[in-house]
Amino acid sequence: MKKIRLFDTFAGYGGAHFGLKKAGLPHESIGFSEIDEFADIIYRLNHPGVENYGDITKIDEKKLPDFDLFTGGFPCQPFSMAGKNLGELDTRGTLFNDIIRICEYKQPRNILLENVKSITFKQHKDTFKKIISELNRIGYNVEFEILNSKDFGIPQNRERVWIFATKNEIPFGWKLAPQPKKLKGYFKDFLDKNVEHHHYLNQKQIEHLINKHKVDFNVNEASCLDIYNKKVRTDGISITLTEPHHNTLRVVEVPKNGQYVVRKLTEFEHFRLMGFEDGEIDFGDLSYSQLCKRAGNGWDVNVASLLFKRIYELEGLVLPTTIKQSSRVHAPA
Repeated sequence: MKKIRLFDTFAGYGGAHFGLKKAGLPHESIGFSEIDEFADIIYRLNHPGVENYGDITKIDEKKLPDFDLFTGGFPCQPFSMAGKNLGELDTRGTLFNDIIRICEYKQPRNILLENVKSITFKQHKDTFKKIISELNRIGYNVEFEILNSKDFGIPQNRERVWIFATKNEIPFGWKLAPQPKKLKGYFKDFLDKNVEHHHYLNQKQIEHLINKHKVDFNVNEASCLDIYNKKVRTDGISITLTEPHHNTLRVVEVPKNGQYVVRKLTEFEHFRLMGFEDGEIDFGDLSYSQLCKRAGNGWDVNVASLLFKRIYELEGLVLPTTIKQSSRVHAPA
């Protein structure tokens, strides 16, 4: 198989790059697009020699090298504001429009996009339909799935919608979703054995959590505290990782010497819960907060690897019954 030529946008730490590597698919990056200086640092550190084209709104698509895979975990502003008074939703003025602009000109064979599950909800139905119809308009067959990390080997409740657009015919009955996989372990199994003292809350901070959220920290094994829902999870699954300033997650350890033990996740634990093996990503000199922000905003590279395997099963695949492009317009009812 020849190398897949990747253009990775809204790239973060390079989730697409890591996903292709984990899938064992030969690939090379023609460039990436990222405006966050710390994401740029970690991307370059782990994928040296790849050019950052910067702000996607300023990229001249005519000057990009050819590529056959476009990826991006794009932000989604309300299209209705950009399309005000135009009679229908309009992608102009949104970052999704830049995805369409680049892909319409370059016509890569495959596109894989990721977003939060809520973009498929009723209040965003028209926006999501517009995303699908725009991909159809520029010549792509489209499939999408809402996938949860906990269903594919990683104990994190992380639901994301994945949108796959392809120039290939999609065989009848083919689904983007990979086969579910058993968990490799539970929350406690993804935790460090020896944790530095500064990650732990002091007794005053723990008492504040108890008084504010009325939670019981008597646990028999290390568990995930869901601060947002004010409970300690008993299913061995982590809540969705977010940027650390949201303060939604804590680790509750077994009480010691008659005192409760509560701490923050370490940076290593963050990345294990995003599908990384130890040593697979170089953190460089980035701070704890910057590393954990990257994890909270990144792709689950385990799920990404399984999706890439599914996608590249279609390369060269010919079946007698296929669905025509005009019927591939999927959108929530």
